[in-house]
Amino acid sequence: MSTAIKKSADERMGLEQALSLFAATDTAPELRRDALSLLMDRKALSNREDQGVALAVRAGRDLVLKAASGDPEPRYRLLAIAEAMRMRQVADKEGKGEIEKALSPALQAELPPLSLLARAEDRANAARACLLIREPWVSAYTATAVAEEDSGEIGRELLIGVLVDRSPTLSSAVGMLAQAFERLKPETETPGDTVGRRLTRTLIKLRLAIVQSEHEPGVDLGKAMYGLVVDAFSRAGKPQDDKVKIDLSRELVLAVHDVVRTRFSLVTDASMYEAVRYCRRLFNGAIWPKDAKLDDALNRLVADVSEALLLLGRQGTPNQELRAQLDVLCNAPARARGIVRELAANHEELPEHVREWLETGRLPSAEKASEAAIDLAASNADASIGLALRAARGMQAAIDSAQERLVSSLEMYDPILLPAVEQFLSGARVTFAQVTQAARLRELDLYGMPGEEVEFSAKFFDITGQHPRPRMVVLAPAIVRMRADGGIGEVILKGRVE
Repeated sequence: MSTAIKKSADERMGLEQALSLFAATDTAPELRRDALSLLMDRKALSNREDQGVALAVRAGRDLVLKAASGDPEPRYRLLAIAEAMRMRQVADKEGKGEIEKALSPALQAELPPLSLLARAEDRANAARACLLIREPWVSAYTATAVAEEDSGEIGRELLIGVLVDRSPTLSSAVGMLAQAFERLKPETETPGDTVGRRLTRTLIKLRLAIVQSEHEPGVDLGKAMYGLVVDAFSRAGKPQDDKVKIDLSRELVLAVHDVVRTRFSLVTDASMYEAVRYCRRLFNGAIWPKDAKLDDALNRLVADVSEALLLLGRQGTPNQELRAQLDVLCNAPARARGIVRELAANHEELPEHVREWLETGRLPSAEKASEAAIDLAASNADASIGLALRAARGMQAAIDSAQERLVSSLEMYDPILLPAVEQFLSGARVTFAQVTQAARLRELDLYGMPGEEVEFSAKFFDITGQHPRPRMVVLAPAIVRMRADGGIGEVILKGRVE
């Protein structure tokens, strides 16, 4: 007998044995599962040409669906549900409908714990049944199954997807996970490390679900994430292995990054970053260890917090709690100070009190805040004072250039007009002095002189024309407020250049 003929005969014998086991009423559930695996490999479930094969498949399928609803042993009932879902994956549209209809009674009451199934593949197939369930118990069930899942990543991803989808908000989903992890205390030599690894794998799948979900964040999502990492170790104890702590911290930092990146309203919420502070305390000396992947994750969050500070700064709102998060994310306080000072230096459009806060880290006192409120009311007139100063400077320049020639000409040709002209010039000088004094009290000055060539800055000037150049000619000076150190602060009214 040739090798090809012998192989064909062996395959046929294996197929016939699998069909017999699958269709027999006295086959053990595990053997029926193995027989189904072989039948799926041989594509026997979709065989319509061989009547004997089709009848055996139908008989076995009916036995599985019957066990899914009526097997008295919870483990075997759950295994039957898993096998029914496996058959559903390869069934045609009509077959899917028949399986779902037959499974419906089995999915009304809470399912037995997935941890009853020893094989990760079986747990993943049973997890797929949760996709069909809309009962109120499914959220807590999937959260518990996620916390108890050790190494089945396909099942974990399916379960987290269902949990997030069935929860009203992201905060609710994370809160349920926190409750489930709080109950964990694995029977291992280092339960804290075991929980840490499991939580790390959970965060990887949770990040994906958060990015894909369109749910609202809900109330106190930051506190929920903090509760997740803290409660997970409340019974098991904190992890001891450095790699476990590094991997956990990296995924937690990336999870926070994904949240604030996809729910931008949370980027300015300082509580969103509290879970990161907890992870830092896991390390000796509360200092981040040197790890390239962890550094990359922390740098992403540094960029998020910097954007949040800039966003609030443009609204004139310093946030000390948010600024303090940079100290958590950076090992060196000097680096955190450098980041905020760079923000102040690179964003001259920020209100002056915000830039001062970024540079010094000091918030205005209550007395200064009261003064600021009074100052804000007075600042409504600043633009008018500045325009008056601009006009007065122009008038003074014209008077200075014409006064001597005008007076000498009148003395010679029309001395009768000389007293009136001198009175007018004296009044103009007084007006100029008064406008200058008012501007000085409000710390106002002009930036640029008409006809002067200056380096173009969008902070100070609008362009007459379409194309800016590095250096342009001033048509009208900008009105600015001077800082106490003599530097230029905020721009009250932009000038014009060409």
